[in-house]
Amino acid sequence: MARLLVGLPSLKGDIQKYKDRFDLVELRPIDSSLPRVTTLRKWRKAVPPGFVFSVVLPRVVGELATGSELDAALSTSLEVAAVLEARCIVLQTPASFRPTATNRKKLAALFERLPAEGVVRCWEPSGIWERDDIVATARAAKAVPVLDVARDAPPPGPIVYTRLRALGKSSSLGAAALERVADRLRGRREVFLVVEGDRAAQIKSQLATSLARKPERSTASAVVVRPTMTMPSTLVAEDEEQ
Repeated sequence: MARLLVGLPSLKGDIQKYKDRFDLVELRPIDSSLPRVTTLRKWRKAVPPGFVFSVVLPRVVGELATGSELDAALSTSLEVAAVLEARCIVLQTPASFRPTATNRKKLAALFERLPAEGVVRCWEPSGIWERDDIVATARAAKAVPVLDVARDAPPPGPIVYTRLRALGKSSSLGAAALERVADRLRGRREVFLVVEGDRAAQIKSQLATSLARKPERSTASAVVVRPTMTMPSTLVAEDEEQ
């Protein structure tokens, strides 16, 4: 069963209480107020070893405009990630970052500056990027694409980092939609799930229950065996993949 790690896009309340409800939290150096390094170290010690800190890089980094401001923001963020022993680093790019060859090169160059060992490097685009283009571009940059799995199926692979966005239908997922999300997450080794809105604890519980169940075998995947017209005694399996 997938290791499901669920959390919020920001820390709500005290870390001691938060860790009892969730397994993951996103933190945003520079773009939001974070405590000093000494307090960050206390946070790391206050949570279990498996608790995940995910560092979302500042907006100035996501704009990918080379210069001293980007360099300083990236350096600060990586220091925070090191202190927290962050499992994930997320780069969010704005809608103005369009799918061009030049931008793809910039993206790949930025990911080359991030730690390659022990860290899940993630890319979350906005704007007109299509799902298949996101997946291909992330693969080329050796990053995990961040999609809303309530809308788009994640690509094959052992790790999924996804955000259930508080937009439209995703903010009020019903039982059928959550089961579809669970189906898309089955068979993965690790799932990092960030839930926007106020239903994170409920969604965590429901998904954990769904993932613990064995998926029902659908009629579409079953092997259908029927006699042929010419040889009644011969059985033919119509689904050869089974």
